[in-house]
Amino acid sequence: MSAVVTTVIAALSAFAAVGSVFLYLHYGRRSELAAAREEALALAETRRQVIGDLQGHLESLERRHKRLKADCERRTRELQTALDTTWTQAREEAYRTQHFYTAALSDLLNDLRTDLERIPPDVEAALVRIRRLLAGERPAA
Repeated sequence: MSAVVTTVIAALSAFAAVGSVFLYLHYGRRSELAAAREEALALAETRRQVIGDLQGHLESLERRHKRLKADCERRTRELQTALDTTWTQAREEAYRTQHFYTAALSDLLNDLRTDLERIPPDVEAALVRIRRLLAGERPAA
């Protein structure tokens, strides 16, 4: 009986060893799966945080863009108003200048007519006025 008992004990020990190896492999695999699951969850949390940060940054950039766009539109309106004012002033200055030169020409022509209508006509004074104008002297304002 001792040979049978020894054989049974040896068989049970071998069976227990094989079972232990299978259990070790099974639970080792399970712990690897659990570790992989925990790592995936950690990565998902990191990804969620990164996405949250990026969304916050995007919202900040959108607010800044809106503010800059409003500033740009306001500045454009201001510049358009300044341009319109400048155009109006330039038009008025051109009108005044034209009016001044028209008045000066009218005065000159009246003076020339007066010189030429005298009896005897003062042609020399009229020619002096014309020569001064041709030499580039401007009439007094």
